Amino acid sequence: MSENTLLENARETLRTLRQTDRKIPFFVEFSGTPKSGKSTCIDIIAHFFRRADYKVLAPAEGASKRTPYYLKDDWVAFNTWSASYALMHVLEGLYGSDKYDLAILDRGLFDALAWFELLEMQGNITEEKRDHIHKFLLIENWRDAIDMVLLFKTDPQTSLSRETRDKLTTEEGRAMNPGILEQLNQAYDAVRERYSSEFHRFETIETDERATTPKSTATRAAELILDVFQTGKK
Repeated sequence: MSENTLLENARETLRTLRQTDRKIPFFVEFSGTPKSGKSTCIDIIAHFFRRADYKVLAPAEGASKRTPYYLKDDWVAFNTWSASYALMHVLEGLYGSDKYDLAILDRGLFDALAWFELLEMQGNITEEKRDHIHKFLLIENWRDAIDMVLLFKTDPQTSLSRETRDKLTTEEGRAMNPGILEQLNQAYDAVRERYSSEFHRFETIETDERATTPKSTATRAAELILDVFQTGKK
């Protein structure tokens, strides 16, 4: 689909949408491993839909940009805060006075499921605690609000290459290292198999640099989002 066609399709979809009685925004969660292309795609997507006159809620991603620094040495506390931050923005979109058309979550409820899966895999929490947390995150009141989850997948080598490309050091971080990234991919696969059917729509987007560009990935994401707008929930 050409850029002009995509933009006109978005505007026509918005005109139709505003003739309905829907009172809450469409929620789309961008999920996936660090440096899988989520945030770059969100920037492009939010810009596109705003240019098409949509009211867009796109809060800053919590894990890397908003989590208090003093929590970062305790992964359980860190991910509890990050999950709560995501839930806060779901509630904001559901009940806020501003009437958004589209709410974009950079790491939302599904992402939190994956990180607590990782913590259980690593022995940081018990299986029982993981299950309690998962059940809370999947409570219908907020899980049902998520119209679509877009899971971005890439291999650890690509993630690390993107992480260090414009940096002054290639030293690995606590999460940005091959072992953790591989475990995290396994955690995403596990929760996708277990819980993807709990969400209205679930799509996986591969972001291998040999096959995709930020623009082609964003085009694919925009098309999927417009399809959700046009078809509604299941």
